[in-house]
Amino acid sequence: MSNILFRTAALNSIEGRTIHGIAVPYEQITNIRELDDMGRIVEHREKFTYGSFARSIRERGHKVKLLVGHDERKLPVGRAVDLREDRDGLMAAFEVSDTTAGNDLLTLVREGTVDSFSIGFTPIKERWERDLRIHLEAGLREVSAVTWPAYPGAQIAGVRSQSSVVIPRSVAEARLSLLDW
Repeated sequence: MSNILFRTAALNSIEGRTIHGIAVPYEQITNIRELDDMGRIVEHREKFTYGSFARSIRERGHKVKLLVGHDERKLPVGRAVDLREDRDGLMAAFEVSDTTAGNDLLTLVREGTVDSFSIGFTPIKERWERDLRIHLEAGLREVSAVTWPAYPGAQIAGVRSQSSVVIPRSVAEARLSLLDW
C-alpha cells in the first residue's frame, strides 16, 4: 500500500496573471549582430555566466519591468515579482498588469504565440576570448516578452497564479535523485 499523494497543476492556468521562465540562460553561446560606436554592424558571440546579475537583482530587482518587444516608448505591461539565479540561468516571474496591453500579452502567451524572453542590460564587467564576449556582471534594465529571442533557451514557461512556487530544474533533479525508485 502506497502513501504517496500526487498534486498536479496546469502551466497555463486561466486565472493566473504571472508569466515565468528563463530570462537568459547561462553558459549558452549565441551570435550577436549590433552597431558599434561608429554605426557599423559588428558580429560576435556572447554568453552570460552564473552570478552576472547578482548585484543587479539585489540592488534593483524589484524595479525591473516587463516590456513587449523592448518598446520603451510604451508603458510596461508588468513588474518583476521574482528574479533569481540558478545554474540554468536568470529565472524570472512577472505580474502582468490588468490593462489592454497586459491582457493581450497574456492571451498571446497562453496561446503559445509569444513564448520567449529577451533582456535589456548594461554591461558592467566582461571578458573577451577572441570573438566571444563573456558577461561576468551586467545591470538588468528590463525584460521583454518577444517572438524571436537572442538566446534560444530564453523561454517563457507559462502563466500561473503568483502564489504558485516554481522549482528550478536543477533543484527538481537533485530532489528526484534522492528518491529510491
